[in-house]
Amino acid sequence: MAAPEISRAVPVPPPARRYSILPAASVLGLAVLTLFVVLIANSFDSSIVTPTTLPVIVGGLPSASAAADASLFPKALQDGVPPANIASALIAPKGSARLGNVPTGGGGTGDYDWASTFSVAAPRAHLLGFYRGNLEAMGWHLISNGAAPNGSGDELIFQKGGTDGWYWETGVVALPTAAGTTSFTFRIFQAADDS
Repeated sequence: MAAPEISRAVPVPPPARRYSILPAASVLGLAVLTLFVVLIANSFDSSIVTPTTLPVIVGGLPSASAAADASLFPKALQDGVPPANIASALIAPKGSARLGNVPTGGGGTGDYDWASTFSVAAPRAHLLGFYRGNLEAMGWHLISNGAAPNGSGDELIFQKGGTDGWYWETGVVALPTAAGTTSFTFRIFQAADDS
């Protein structure tokens, strides 16, 4: 019997593939072009900076600030305390009437603790919306929202870091609305740290 013949064929290498850098180059070119267009557009942009004071809250109550009506916040500003970025919180809706000071008992950990009662011809929800909208727009962070501890009304408490190195808290307790008028207490004081 004859032995089968063994084929000694040399294997053929796979066909060579050619890769193009054209897709990667086109992506890079598109990125450079986009950057160039943005730089050109920004060169025509106005560099006028518009200072902002109090924001306008659409559909909200108009505000009266300490500067506009010092009778609303007597002795609230004393020798640069609170600092300007905190004193901006001394706002009340226009038409608010100050009813009197509130003894605070020095509950704040710093040297500053001021509170007063007011009334305004507006529903309680509008008053709370006024403070929430305006204070949050000025960088205050809402840290508590709900019923006041004694159950006498609704309370909002905000906190913000002052330029003097202290954390500050401000709060509003709105009593139930009676005959279209809401009475409320506004308080601002130095806090020990970020709560």
